[in-house]
Formats: sequence, C-alpha cells, structure tokens
Amino acid sequence: MKRQRFPHFALLFLLTLLSNFFVFSQTKLTGKVIDATDLQPLIGAQVIIQEGQLGTVTDDFGFFEVTAPYQRGTVTIKYLGYEAKAIDFTSSITNLGVIELVRANTTLDEVIVSASPHNYKTDFKGSNFRINPITLQNINPLSTEEVLRTIPGVNIVGDMGLSNRPNISIRGSWGRRSKKVLLMEDGTPSAPAPYIAPGAYYNPVSDRITSIEVYKGADLLRYGPNNMYGAVNYITALPPQKPTLRLKLTGGQRNYTSGLFSYGGTWNNMGALVEGVYKKFDGFTDNSSVEILNLNAKVFAKLSKDQSLYFKVSGQFEDNQASLSSQTPFTFETDPTQNPLDADQFTMRRYGVDIIHKWLPNEKLSFTSKIYASDFERDWWRQVTAKVRASEVQDYVGDAIYNQRYGYLNGKTFDDEEYVIVGRVLNGLESTTDSRWIYKVSGIKETVKAVWEAFGAPSDFEASINLHRETFKDVFLEAENSRWARSGVTTKDLWYRLWSANGYIRNEFNFGKLGINPILRFEHVDMYRQDLMDQAQDPNLESTSEGREPNIYNQFLPGITINYKKGRGEIFGSVYQGMIAPSKVFGFLVEQDGVVTNPLEGQSINIDPELSWNKELGWRGSFLNNCINGQLTYFHNASRNFYAGGRNEVFEELGKINVQGVELAFDAELLQNDEHQLHLLGNATYMHSKVMEGKLEDKDLFSQVIHSSATQNEYITKVNAHRNAYEIYVDDGGGETLLTDETIDAGDFPNITRSTITFGDQGIKDAEAPYTPKINMSIGLNYDWKRLSTGFNVHHVGEQYTEFHNFKSESADGAIGQLPSFTTLDAFLNYDFRIGEKMDATVFVNGKNITDQKYRASRLNRATSGVFAGGFRQIIFGINLKM
Repeated sequence: MKRQRFPHFALLFLLTLLSNFFVFSQTKLTGKVIDATDLQPLIGAQVIIQEGQLGTVTDDFGFFEVTAPYQRGTVTIKYLGYEAKAIDFTSSITNLGVIELVRANTTLDEVIVSASPHNYKTDFKGSNFRINPITLQNINPLSTEEVLRTIPGVNIVGDMGLSNRPNISIRGSWGRRSKKVLLMEDGTPSAPAPYIAPGAYYNPVSDRITSIEVYKGADLLRYGPNNMYGAVNYITALPPQKPTLRLKLTGGQRNYTSGLFSYGGTWNNMGALVEGVYKKFDGFTDNSSVEILNLNAKVFAKLSKDQSLYFKVSGQFEDNQASLSSQTPFTFETDPTQNPLDADQFTMRRYGVDIIHKWLPNEKLSFTSKIYASDFERDWWRQVTAKVRASEVQDYVGDAIYNQRYGYLNGKTFDDEEYVIVGRVLNGLESTTDSRWIYKVSGIKETVKAVWEAFGAPSDFEASINLHRETFKDVFLEAENSRWARSGVTTKDLWYRLWSANGYIRNEFNFGKLGINPILRFEHVDMYRQDLMDQAQDPNLESTSEGREPNIYNQFLPGITINYKKGRGEIFGSVYQGMIAPSKVFGFLVEQDGVVTNPLEGQSINIDPELSWNKELGWRGSFLNNCINGQLTYFHNASRNFYAGGRNEVFEELGKINVQGVELAFDAELLQNDEHQLHLLGNATYMHSKVMEGKLEDKDLFSQVIHSSATQNEYITKVNAHRNAYEIYVDDGGGETLLTDETIDAGDFPNITRSTITFGDQGIKDAEAPYTPKINMSIGLNYDWKRLSTGFNVHHVGEQYTEFHNFKSESADGAIGQLPSFTTLDAFLNYDFRIGEKMDATVFVNGKNITDQKYRASRLNRATSGVFAGGFRQIIFGINLKM
C-alpha cells in the first residue's frame, strides 16, 4: 500500500511557522546601567526580563545585551544598594540607552564599587585617585604595592618577597612600614594600632581587593589619626547581584601559587559573600618564602525602607621567612638572590569585624553607627647578624656553615671594602631574637548627615564622633644557643594603652557652580606606657597602675576646600592642618623650646603631634568630548614638630620640612568603536623636598655603618664645606669630647663616635628628605578587541636619597647612599570566553619587570639590612571562573 506523506509535510510546515513566529517575536535589548549620582558604570547589575527569570548582568563597563522572548514587555534593573527601575520595551525600541539607578537612602559607601573610567571620586572634595576594578583585573598584582606605585604622589620603598608589610610614601612621607600614611580597609583603619603603632604589619592580600582609593585633600580630615600626607582605602568585593561561584587559580615562577574561592549573591534585599584566599611564594631571594591564608565574609541587608545593616568578619594568617637583613653592595653585585639567613620567621594572625547600621528618620536625615574591632598577634624571630669582610667569612662562620650557605663565594677574590651580612657566631653558636607584638583595637563611631538649606542654597551637613581604644604589648626575647630556637629569655616587656575621642564637623555649601566645604577635626588622646620588667624589680610595688607614663593631648585640625565647576571639569583648592599621632617611637618624650629629651624623674611628658599645613590647587575632569579625562594638582606640605625622620634618625631639635610638587594623571581614549578600544594611561609626579629647620642625630652613622672610602671622603667634604652645621664628637681613648677643629681630615674620621647636623639658615640649607625622588612616573597602553585585552606599562623612578645626610656615595655595608633611578616594564594579556551556558572564564598571563634589570630598591632598615634588591622578572598565568 502506498504510504501517506502529507501529514509529515504538514508537520514540518507547522514547525517552520512556529519557529519563524518565535524568532520574529523575540526582541534583542541593549543598554548601559550607571550610577545616577556620579554617572559611572555599575558592574554586574541584574537585568530581569520577566518575573523570576534572570536575563543577564551588566559587564565591566555597565553594558548589557539580552534577548526577550516576546516583542513587548518590561525590563527590571536591580543592583544591591540601589532603587530598582522598570522600563517598558517594544520591538521598535530595542536600545534602552543609558539607565540611571538611584542610590537607595539606606545604602552604604562600604558596598559601592564603581567601574568609573575617571581616576578620581567625584564626591570626595579635593585631590584623590582611584584604581577601578578593570585595572586591577588587568594587573593581577602580586601585592597592593604593585598597584599603588602607579598612583601620582605615591612612592614605594622596596622590600623583599611579596612585601605584605607595605612601605608606602605619599607626598614625601617617611615610607617605612607606611607609618605616616593612614591605611584603611572598607573605610576602617587597618593598621594593628593606628595611634600607638601604625606600622603596616597587616595588609589585605591583593587578590581580594576590588578597588583602591587614595585621598590627599582637605576632605582627608574625615579620617584619622595619621592624615598629614594621605590615606589609602582598600575596597573589597561586594556581594554579586546574582548567586555566583568564583574560582581563580594563578601560578608562576618561583612556585608562585594563589587560589581564590568565593560564593555569594543577592536574594531579595540581602546580599552575602564568603571568600577565601590561599597564597604561597618562594620569594625573589633565597629564604624569603611566604604562605598566607585569608578568610572573610560579609552581609549587606536592607532591613526596611529606612534601615540597613552591614556585617563583615575576616581572618588572616601568615607564615613568612621575612628578614630585616638583606645585602651589601658586594653581595648585590655578585648575586642579588643570596640571603643566608634561613632561620628568620615571621608569623602573624589577625581577626577583624565591622558592623554598620544605618537609619533614616526621614529623607533628609540619616544616622550611621559603626562598631569595629581587630585582634592582631605576631612573632618575628630573626637571626642576630654581623657584617664580615668577604675574605674572612669562612674563618668567621666555620667550614660547615660556610659550605652550607656561602658557597657562592668560592673562587672569588675580595678587597677590604667588600662585606657580607652573616649570622653572628659566638663560641661556635648562632643566636636569634624574637619581637612579639600583641594588639587589640576596638571602637564605635556615630555619623549623622543632614540635608538643609543655607543662604538660600542646598547644603549637606555631616558630623561624626568616634570612641577608639588600643592596647599593645611589646615583648622582646633572646635565645643564644641556636638560630632555630623559638623560646628565649625576656629582655623587654612594655605595655601601652590608649583611649581617643575624635570626630569632625563638615558642611558642603553649594552656590550653583561654586562649592565651599569647611571641615574641622578634633582629637583627644589619653595614653600611657608601662615598663613591666622595670616594675617587676620594685619590691614596694603596690598596684598594677604604678609606673605608668602618661601622655594626654588635644588637637584641632581645620580645613576648607573650594571647588568651581566649569564645563566638564572643576577647579579645586584646599588648605588644611594634618597630624601624625605621637606613637610608641616618640609619644613619651619631653619637649622644651624645641629640644627633645627622654623624661627625667618628675617631668611630665608633653610631646605634641607632628603637624603640617597642606595646600593644593588643581583641576579634574574631561575634555575633547570625554576622550581625555584626568586631574592635575599642585601641592605644598609644610610640616613641623618633626621628630622621627627615619630608622634611627631623630631630630633632637624638632624639624620643619617642606615638600611641594605637581601631580598629573590622565586616561586618553585613542580609539573607540564597537569592537576596538585603545587607551593611553599615564601619571607623573614632580616633587621637591627641603629640610627647613632642625637638629638631627643619625644614631647609626658612627655606631653601625661600615663606611667605604667614598662615604668617608664625602662626609669630610660635607663637614668642611659647612663646618658650623656639624657638631662632631670624638674619642681617642680619653673619653668622648667635642671636636672643635675648623676642618677635619681622614685622621679624625676613625675616632668619631657621633655627630649632629643642623638644618636651615644656621646650617645646611639645601638638604632633601629621604625617599622623595624628584621624578616618579608611569605610562601604559591598553587595547581591547572583543574578548581580548592586552597592554603594557612602563614605570620610572628617579634617583633618591635614603637619609637626611644626603649621601651620594654608598657605604661598604650598603646602609647609606643614594639609590640610582630605575625603570621597569610590565605587560598583560586576558581573554574572556564561555564554558557551556552558565560559566564565564578568563585566562590571563602577566609579565612583571620583563626586562629583569635588578636595581637597588631601598635601604629600608639601613645598618641592619643594607640593600634591598628589586627588578626580578616574574611571569604568572591563570584562569578566573564564574558560574
């Protein structure tokens, strides 16, 4: 029987009609989502095309593309911390254009991360700079310092390894451990003890940083205590808009390994994120490995239309072969990877918590309450070291130690000025010491904001009060029998406690294009120190409060910023007084008529904060139809009450130092179309410093530094050219006396025990501050094509002095001397693709210091360390997965 084929043709015809109808009924929608306040892109905003169904999320530039299964309907745009927005569409209106989302009144700065192409925050009045998430993704930094050095006004004092104890200098501040820079994480001070011990012995791992902001204008007085030079605010990842699992794996040379795992999302009015980072690296030199584990979680919830709550908890654990000692000029030139101190070990743990509640009684008034706390503990076991002539190393350490750790010296010839830093050997034994620090910090901060009308114009009022507490236990141990000992005899046991009540009042007056923004900060500090070992020797001790050395002080810090909007930019100027809080280094001294001494019995401690008047004038904005945006700023910082100049450099008569310069940052769009983008990015800083007044003693110069013939001759020349600026003390066997000779010569030099140097009209008039290079600049080119991104960056740092004596020559041990200029080249390549229907992936490769030109990065610890090397090439690669 003949088969009937008609039903098959009918079915095929029907399916074709249905398919065509479905295709024609689909609507492809495009658009861009931005913040209505600063007009910057929002990354990962939800684009929902029907109730309960997620269409897509915006990309790194705020754009989206989604297909709706019908020709007309409604798209809903949602973003954590913003008011949702619904937009109707039809088949004739498929480009939804730029969609502005309004920040909810209950949102918090701590959960807002912008992908702004601008390199500044528009709501910060005055000079500031920001690194956006896209830049961080491209760089894939080993450490945060790698990113910070590309910011104008910032200089990095090079360290070893991953340098997870950052050494940041802003506008000429002393950079060691970033002690004179305020470091924050999501707006909360992150140093173990911001007042008493502000050294950055904790730093968040770069893998979990989403954005970095640097503040330098008068608005910096919102933050404290150390606001004389600048502040760095690390912004960590916010909960994603849709439930997302993320895995980022990175590997590279020298066994570099990093893994990030996170899961989070937004459900109704609550966003949550849990995250873990594990990092391991063998280091650039021998015996400098590091292992880090960071765990953190955060929750942001909109409790009601007028209340929100933010909670964040974190923990970080580190085991690092960190050393204070490094290399001499001889070992640097011979092999810059050498480090024989294999027993040095730095271990730390830190826990932190932030809780923030925001309440709006009405639409013009808000109260934000923050509770924060951290608990930090570290042990730093370090070998006791000695400096030995290279020709004598084998005899000094013995054959066994020499063959194990100094074999690279075999077959070499040496002269009398070539030295090696070795582990000290006494009676055939090496020894070690431990610096054990325990910090506890807690506080509560209340901030009120109000919108009101002043002089017929809109005005924003802001005030804050902060109660802050710190404790610090400083213990030092010595173990004389082995470099591997991890217990010893206590030789120092100090206890510090501090209370602070601080706050500010600020108001924005807006008169059309003109803004006037006065601010006044107040600091009240009550702190004391106790020498517990000394107290333990007193049999008549009657209470635990005996022996407290108190220091109580108050400080007002006024400031004002004026800005004027013109075209697509604004001109701004500010002046303010900043301060550096008296820390454990100089917080318990006596000052009389500018002369600083340790307190005698019965004397009251009265040292004031280091203070400065900071001025700036600048412009920021865009031109050529937004093809170029950036900022240009002139600054002048005049500091006084300057005591702690550097490691073992102290001003016996308080100093005054001026730093001025020009900062430039720009992003030029050279090419922009649907497929190709080409951007030229750059920053440059010109900076000049001058020591105006003060009398300084360098306590290392004739006690620990091993001079070369070059530094000896340079010192003699300096003294004879300005004999009235130097007080020189000698000891030829009959006791220390003041040398009164009109000139000195090589015969006097071996007998010098110490000297002081006077700056200003009565002494040296042209001395520069350490680590203030005149030129610091970066320039880079980024190219994007479809899913491919690539680029390079060239970074240049000019020559810089490393101590107040401004030695150009280098000592035999590397402790003093000018650092030559250096240039580095970095490059990156990223490619985005999809795996299946639900997984986004990015593969990347980064080259750090591609030219592998080693340079002298710092003399960070001076007589203890010698030279720290930089410029090691490092290639990393990896994959970033999101699903």
